[in-house]
Amino acid sequence: MIMKRFTTGAFAVTLTLSLAACNIDTGTGPVGPQGPPGNANVFSLNFVFSMDDAAVNGSVASVQYDVPDLTPLVVDEGGVLMFFRDQGTWTAMPWTIGVESQDLPAVDYTLSLGFGYDVGFLEVFYEASTLAVDLLQEPDREVKLVVIDGAAFGKQGVDLTNWDAVRTAYGLD
Repeated sequence: MIMKRFTTGAFAVTLTLSLAACNIDTGTGPVGPQGPPGNANVFSLNFVFSMDDAAVNGSVASVQYDVPDLTPLVVDEGGVLMFFRDQGTWTAMPWTIGVESQDLPAVDYTLSLGFGYDVGFLEVFYEASTLAVDLLQEPDREVKLVVIDGAAFGKQGVDLTNWDAVRTAYGLD
């Protein structure tokens, strides 16, 4: 199994500075201008799910990633969203498509692009409904991981299947 490691140093620095700023108000200095809006409890990360890194086990090809920011609070009370880029748009995962026979107007098999996670861990995978599919021939995918801390998750009514809605609600790039 190949493990990839993601860190969000900028996220940690921003969070640390935000928390430190809460304790700085001593009343002795000038008040600065309002900073840009943001959300220290939510971040996104783009990466490529590459079939060169995938391990195949039966009808599943997957890559496992170390993601320290998937904390117990995120797993138990927050949210983890995944999107993949296809034909110029972001599509929510999991995603399944029926692949039709060349000879008949019928679905031969299905192919899913999905993910699973736990504390510190993310796995992205293709899964076919049959062993006859060569999963290593499937395309690499640009994917976007969105991590929503448990403290921020329930505060907004957001369409979590729509990348633009998630991006706007949580101030993501």
